[in-house]
Amino acid sequence: MKSEFSWYFSATEEEIDEIWKNGVLTVDANVLLDLYRYHESTRNSLLNSLENFNGKLWLSRQAAEEFFRNRTKVIISSEKTFKQATDEVETLRKNFETAVHQLKGNRIIPADVADILLKDVTPIIDNAQNEITKATSSYPNYLKNDPILDKVSRIFNGFIGENFKDDEMVSLKEEAEKRKSNKIPPGYLDDDKDGDRPYGDFFLWTQILKHSKDDNTPIIFVTSERKDDWWEKISGKTTGPRRELLREFYEFSRQRVLIYQTDRFLEYASERAGKEVDNSAVEEIRAVDTLRAEKENAVEIVTQSLSLNSEYLQTGRLVLNLRRPVQNLTGSGHLQPRMSSPPDLRVTLVSSPQNIPTHRITSGAGTNYDFNVHIISQEYGILLPIGEYIFEYTAACEEFVTENEPKDDAENN
Repeated sequence: MKSEFSWYFSATEEEIDEIWKNGVLTVDANVLLDLYRYHESTRNSLLNSLENFNGKLWLSRQAAEEFFRNRTKVIISSEKTFKQATDEVETLRKNFETAVHQLKGNRIIPADVADILLKDVTPIIDNAQNEITKATSSYPNYLKNDPILDKVSRIFNGFIGENFKDDEMVSLKEEAEKRKSNKIPPGYLDDDKDGDRPYGDFFLWTQILKHSKDDNTPIIFVTSERKDDWWEKISGKTTGPRRELLREFYEFSRQRVLIYQTDRFLEYASERAGKEVDNSAVEEIRAVDTLRAEKENAVEIVTQSLSLNSEYLQTGRLVLNLRRPVQNLTGSGHLQPRMSSPPDLRVTLVSSPQNIPTHRITSGAGTNYDFNVHIISQEYGILLPIGEYIFEYTAACEEFVTENEPKDDAENN
């Protein structure tokens, strides 16, 4: 039975040892991008674990391209967090001062209560602001001088996978669409991404499969992904990689794959090297993963209904549910059937929660099969409230617009 269902049985200690000694270690793009989000000690712990791996290192072309495509955005986003932290502390200060002022106006409360609060709490707020200022000034300018990029480049120098051939892309995208429709992992939960990005996980997985088969080598794959299209979850608890992935990997390559989340990889790598696990690094990695997961799961698509649905013109309604307050809301809809070309999109917000701040709405369709809607709060620090957002949209292709433009007088006569 085990010989026929070997992918279902967990690897033995002997098999795991063999893979860690002679297998190929590869990572996804977010493992590398997260290096910009960690403190220096956590970053060094992870980089050292990669460098000290006993087997071979290899990076898929998809992971490398995603790393370079998103690197600048992640660096700028990390820098913005300092300003957000400063603004949040200042908001705390103003709210605190308002509360103290109200206490002083309450004649029943002794006056020294407010004075004691000011004396005790104000230095704490000042200290927090000073610490943020110091952290901001010491944060490296990675766009100017990037030792992380240099280190990653050295680690994987000469070990980058090949890209797909041009004549393969059509069939690969068709296969990716088919897998998404049938909810075959990985990547079927990436509908909210634009362009070819919804296919990224499938492309990555396909390249890893092919490398294992061509190299006749087992794989250790490290990913920061925690979504359900990578991990099997029972009653909210992650029990391991999706069984479909393990089965597909073995049936395609006749090799085993060990899939680890970043924090678990760092723990195992330290233990196997005979080193003490850096628990603070592990906790920071988990904290960053949790924040990312919360950000990704903020918006739920409730329903989408169509009024007109031709390949040239589509109108409909998209209902989104915002689960937590955010500065920017992004939701995605589908164009069904596929339109003849990427359409011009016009979107109107027809219903939203009360007390929505001043906001801006943008939208776009980079493909002929889906579109994105964005709401951005224009009052800094005032977040979009939780609740239901209803949009009405019109998607029109150039052919439809041209055919329905008013004709000039010469043509009408």
